[in-house]
Amino acid sequence: MTTQYATTNGNNGTWTNGKRGGKRAFTLIEILIVVVILGVLAALVVPSVTSALDDAKTEAAEARGSQILTMVTRFNQFQPGGASISLPSSAGAITTTELDKLVTAGYCESDDITNQLTNDSTWYYDPTTKTIAPE
Repeated sequence: MTTQYATTNGNNGTWTNGKRGGKRAFTLIEILIVVVILGVLAALVVPSVTSALDDAKTEAAEARGSQILTMVTRFNQFQPGGASISLPSSAGAITTTELDKLVTAGYCESDDITNQLTNDSTWYYDPTTKTIAPE
């Protein structure tokens, strides 16, 4: 349903279903509802994404520990220059000077032995499981 109306400046306008020119704008309450819904969704998603990123970082550090153990094993098998890397007989930290032998022998770069979780070269060896882990 369209009706004509007169304006004060002499131009004629049209009303369509009670709206001028058929255009409809969002009300403030509609916009606020959308913002609240987006906020609730963000509050639900952000913690799970953060947790997933932390889990991925831990998994990557454990994989790097496994790679370091493989490099140490190969280093000890070939013993370049008669050197070897000693792993602790009980659970404990592997010293940085021991792991630096891998870099010196060309097995890896210094960044390869950096622990992603603590950003240093601290790794722990567990002789019962024969694993090198970040913590």
